[in-house]
Amino acid sequence: MGNNKRIAKNTLLLYVRLFFSMIISLYTSRIVLQVFGVDDFGIYSVVGGVVMLLGFFNQSMLTSTQRFLNYEMGKGDGRRLRDIFAASLTGHCLMALIILVVSETAGLWMVYHSLVIPPDRFHAALWVYHFSVFVFVINLIVSPYNAAIIAHERMGVYAALSITDVVSKLAIACLISLVAWDKLQLYAVLLFAGALMVGFIYVLYCRKNFPECSGRFLWDAGLLKKIFGFSGWMLLGTSADTLATQGIGIVINRFFAPVNNAARALAQQVSIAAYNFAGNFMLAVRPSIVQAYSRNEMAYMYRLVFFSSKISFYLLFIMVLPILLQTEYLLHLWLGKVPEHSVLFTQLALAETLITSAHIPVAAVSQASGKIKYSQLIMVVGSILIFGLTYFFYYSGFPAEITYFVAIGIETAGLFVRLLDLRKAAGFPLREYLSGVTLRLMATAVCSVIFPILFVKISADFSPFNLICSVAMSIFSISLFFWLFGLNRFEKQLLIKGIKTQIIKYKN
Repeated sequence: MGNNKRIAKNTLLLYVRLFFSMIISLYTSRIVLQVFGVDDFGIYSVVGGVVMLLGFFNQSMLTSTQRFLNYEMGKGDGRRLRDIFAASLTGHCLMALIILVVSETAGLWMVYHSLVIPPDRFHAALWVYHFSVFVFVINLIVSPYNAAIIAHERMGVYAALSITDVVSKLAIACLISLVAWDKLQLYAVLLFAGALMVGFIYVLYCRKNFPECSGRFLWDAGLLKKIFGFSGWMLLGTSADTLATQGIGIVINRFFAPVNNAARALAQQVSIAAYNFAGNFMLAVRPSIVQAYSRNEMAYMYRLVFFSSKISFYLLFIMVLPILLQTEYLLHLWLGKVPEHSVLFTQLALAETLITSAHIPVAAVSQASGKIKYSQLIMVVGSILIFGLTYFFYYSGFPAEITYFVAIGIETAGLFVRLLDLRKAAGFPLREYLSGVTLRLMATAVCSVIFPILFVKISADFSPFNLICSVAMSIFSISLFFWLFGLNRFEKQLLIKGIKTQIIKYKN
């Protein structure tokens, strides 16, 4: 029960963080779009995308560090915990050096020879590229400290630092609108300064509060091989996924006008914000899943995975459905002037997000077991297919939005293939998952959309009042059918008991 309370508390803190971060980030994007204009905004997104092609290093290393820290916490080995962090810090610094060299050689060559940038803005684009590389290197070095905060489940601190980061970006966006200097160049420099400040705070907090974060380096070949062996497969999967996201931005730049890059960048930002609704809940649950696996508490782990899968879908669907129904109106409220193609791109990106979110709990089980080889290879094949088919269709004259249809089809097939692999590798109860989670959520989704769609069709016009009614009806409809079809009897009893406990505590 104590573990469940901690998960609930951490989830609440993460959603407070997400709410403020999302609102601030969306408003920041509005300011940046207005200050830059559509063309400069498109240039920034595609040039930054070249750096993000290397971002898979950071994500794979962070996930690996968090997994090993949580595993040793479950075992209760303090000395081993210190060695894990020291070796991870060593690996991150080494990786940062490698990425700096690769970015300033091969990456820079790509900027010069592969991107379509107006000649009069090329110098500014180079500034954006170099400082984006520096920001990435800082984030990579700080990543083990970030992983330590998550592994220790200090979600209040994690939330506060995340909000500090987005507030600094909002301040930067407001500042560049007041300065006469080249805005693209100034924006890149100030983002670097903000990343340096936030990274310094991460390091100071961890060194003060966690004994293992002493800042020492450790070159233990056996330990590094173990960590890099795990992160290597993570690296393979996330690098391919990055190819299928950031790489497509570069392909769009080659075949279409910059306005398509701007529209896709905005659509991706909305879909990422929605995806974080599911990801934040799993961020709170994942440490408990890994620790349960390390203690061989398999029944509890699978119960946690099944329940978290349902809650993740519920939270994501509550956010996605109103946006799908009111996309054009919401984009006008957000941006004022909406770039061409943004409405369709956003709707398709959100549909893709609903599919890919189902991978989150499945990935948590793979990472807990450490048997991730084939699941990552499946991800690689899927990502290569998405990128390759997108390029083929663009070359054949198809419109820019075809990439989303390709991704939705391949992501759907990939989910079922990964479930089959997980059953073979870690004994995952596939039949129970399909009947107890997948079918229940499909029934919830089909029934939930009927009344909100009818309301939007009948009301016809878009207004603040209709928006509020649409959101309220979506939340009510999804909640009702999630309770009727999504949850089993045990989960309903668990929720009722938790609510009653909180009411009694509030009254006392």
